[in-house]
Amino acid sequence: MCACQKVRLPDFHGKGLAPVQLANSTILDLPIYYLYLLIPAVLPMIQYALYQADVPEALRSQVVIMASHYATDLAMDRCPTDHPHYGMTQALLSIEVDAYVDAIGYTGMNGELLVAYDEVNWPGSLLGFLLYMPLSGTTGRCGVNYGAVHEDFRRKGIFTGLMLRMLARYPGASLSCFVESVPLYEHLGFKIELARDTQVQMTTETSPDEEATMPVIDISGCGSHPAVLKARGEALRHFGLPAVEEALIQREQHLNAMRHQVASFVATRLSGATL
Repeated sequence: MCACQKVRLPDFHGKGLAPVQLANSTILDLPIYYLYLLIPAVLPMIQYALYQADVPEALRSQVVIMASHYATDLAMDRCPTDHPHYGMTQALLSIEVDAYVDAIGYTGMNGELLVAYDEVNWPGSLLGFLLYMPLSGTTGRCGVNYGAVHEDFRRKGIFTGLMLRMLARYPGASLSCFVESVPLYEHLGFKIELARDTQVQMTTETSPDEEATMPVIDISGCGSHPAVLKARGEALRHFGLPAVEEALIQREQHLNAMRHQVASFVATRLSGATL
């Protein structure tokens, strides 16, 4: 298990959609011993690039937009698109992901970004990304922040390709996922470690380093961020104050139910019982 070390949130910058730029990146091939996991789903035209510093603004924009578009899949509260708080969930997730990308290459963070693209058939388009951060005081260990693949390109091996390239660099990896995603990560060699709020924490290590720490972006003070306030204002205009307040109560109930589900799932799996 690794500890989390909160760091100051970098300034947020507004983004617009623009083509992917591959300057300052490293094109990654996959070690041959991982290829069996990609067959037969692999797409021959897909390429992968690694960024360790200076992520181009156009690419950064697409990463943030993709994360925001799939906020229900990525945010800890799994807020549905028709929920009054969905816009605020999107705004907070965008701020956090943008901050992680912004911190790539900075001392103390050292995050990395892997992207998937197809310059032959879909030039200038981001097909998928994976954000992760090496654990301080360790070698070959990292923690995953966020990852996503465009919905039109899912079930084609892209996310597996991103994960395997990360694991080739950092064999000792940790992440958190929702219960239904556990089988995917088990297929990649992850094992259930513990319940972490609404998600299951998993690791590839048999004996995780208790001293390892992972810097994380602290967004707890972002409730007054202009993007969040704008989203709240839009929710109030569309749904009205009573509905927004009631939705907040229901959200807390939903989060508590998720926490109970995750705790029960992890306890059952770690006890060796079957669900």
